[in-house]
Amino acid sequence: MEDSKNRFLKGVQLTRSEIWLSFHAGEGEKPKGGNWDTGYVTEGDELVAFLNIDAAGRTGHDFANYFDPDSEEIIWFGKPRSHSKQPLFQRLLSGDLTPHFFARWNSKKTMFTYLGLGKVLSFEDEFPIGQDQTAIRLRISVSNKTETVGSDGVIDTNSEEVPSFAKRVRMIVNRYERDPNKRTLCLEHYGYSCQICYFSFQDAYGELGKDFCHVHHIEPLGEVGGELNIDPIKDLIPVCPNCHAMIHRQTPALKPDDLRALLQQAQK
Repeated sequence: MEDSKNRFLKGVQLTRSEIWLSFHAGEGEKPKGGNWDTGYVTEGDELVAFLNIDAAGRTGHDFANYFDPDSEEIIWFGKPRSHSKQPLFQRLLSGDLTPHFFARWNSKKTMFTYLGLGKVLSFEDEFPIGQDQTAIRLRISVSNKTETVGSDGVIDTNSEEVPSFAKRVRMIVNRYERDPNKRTLCLEHYGYSCQICYFSFQDAYGELGKDFCHVHHIEPLGEVGGELNIDPIKDLIPVCPNCHAMIHRQTPALKPDDLRALLQQAQK
């Protein structure tokens, strides 16, 4: 995949109109209707797929789309009567199309979460989708590495690197939150302001900072039984990058309440 095609940050939430603007900058508002309001659309040699997961689309179709946050694999269905011999899927399977995958878990929401660039692992034609219809069913990997900082900034404190001058340092890196739906539910509950210092990216940076904040696991995944047992309200919290870094300045990491108390004491 070319770096120029990494136009989105993994985990970012965008509406169809905002995604359309990334391909049509300066062209005004997205036209109503057409392929941009369906399950997928092509723009030159790029494909944008919109997945409804565990929810029927607004057209009433309820495909068994699926995303596994641990393996970062997608099960994705084409439109009714789609198959591998169609030109679009011929281009996708041959690698001539760069596919972007967006998902939402509630069809009443207008925002889609970007899962990443995809790579086709396998496909199956004539897969039954109900009402005596079939479609192509594809297994997609979105585990490719992208040169972005990520939109949630989960810090990996186990990542270390030894530079050439032999001084061992701890590297703080951004990692894509494995279950974007839980990140979404956390931010929908708390909002996008840091819950420690209350910094708002939108207040500080305007439209550029809209809908941006890191998300922190209050307890390490291993201590709460792994990703499947995460409660997005009790176990995740929005924090700004500064507070996120301060939480991880020591081992074990500070609790958000403890850092909040330190901040309040320092500000007296």
